[in-house]
Amino acid sequence: MIPTAATDARFRLTVKMVSGAQEWREATGRLGGHLLQSWRWGEFKRRHGWSPLRLLLSRDDDPVVAAQLLFRSFGPVKIGYAPRGPATAGASLHDLAAFTSALDGLHAGGVTAALFLEPDAPDVPLPTAGTLRWRAFPESFQPRRTIKVPLVGSDDDLLAAMKPKTRYNVRLAARRGVTTRVGGLTELPAFYRLLEETAERDHFGIHSVDYYRDVLDTFDGDAALLLGEFEGALAAGVLVIRHRDEAIYMYGASATALQRHMATYLVQFAAMRWARDHGCRVYDLWGIPHPDEHPEGVEREEAAALNVRDGLWGVFRFKQGFGGDIVEYPGVYERVYLPPLVAMWRRFGRSLG
Repeated sequence: MIPTAATDARFRLTVKMVSGAQEWREATGRLGGHLLQSWRWGEFKRRHGWSPLRLLLSRDDDPVVAAQLLFRSFGPVKIGYAPRGPATAGASLHDLAAFTSALDGLHAGGVTAALFLEPDAPDVPLPTAGTLRWRAFPESFQPRRTIKVPLVGSDDDLLAAMKPKTRYNVRLAARRGVTTRVGGLTELPAFYRLLEETAERDHFGIHSVDYYRDVLDTFDGDAALLLGEFEGALAAGVLVIRHRDEAIYMYGASATALQRHMATYLVQFAAMRWARDHGCRVYDLWGIPHPDEHPEGVEREEAAALNVRDGLWGVFRFKQGFGGDIVEYPGVYERVYLPPLVAMWRRFGRSLG
């Protein structure tokens, strides 16, 4: 147990650090914890420079708040971050205040400069006043919005839920001879070459090939590399991870020279079918731009209505075609312990994504 004010007999609250995988899985499962709050994600990130700490607040042995905080040092600055956390179920403002007090006690006199929470739900009642307040942070580390597609019914039902142009492109890819299959580690180098091409074309950063290999290893059985091929050449690929009843599209790539064959559409449809056939009820397309991220020279109110094909808005139009609902997250909250070090970290533009 952590001897802080969060252990409060009046409200039957206890807080502890969890060191066992099974206990953490059970607690986060009951609280609806996101993939990024799972035990396996924490262990995966441990192998890539982060140190996970799992904190659980319970009432009468029932889990109320759980947060997997990932810690990393950026020079002299040590930051703790809960991606898509904490997980909660009916937590009150007092519960989150007690949880915050436990975090303060845990890091009192330490070297942690700041903690960041990025909740998965819009109604997490974090204290925003008084000595235990969390402040809104102006940036997001994970996507601020996503599209979630229900995986209900047959293949025809999934197609019927798509927009007409997307449905047409899925069928066009099949008519042109694009085929899809589930790949494995032996196909990862080819997928990575495609990812490098896509990153250069669309101007985003990627990890090393070993990072993606470790994803497939860590989530063996719950991760799939879906490949789309045209006349024997790799045209598109996506890497999807299943977590409970949800599958998340994490990484994707496509060959510029073969884009006209619409393999990206068919491979997404294949990923949705794979997820449904493995018991998932929702397919998370992961990231779309926030309304504030409107294209240069375009007013925010106009952006969603325009046929914008560049940057994230082009991605938005692609993903929107598969149907589903837009989900918006509340953003990032910070609790600063060492303001000068946090100012240094911000000055160098460090990201936790």
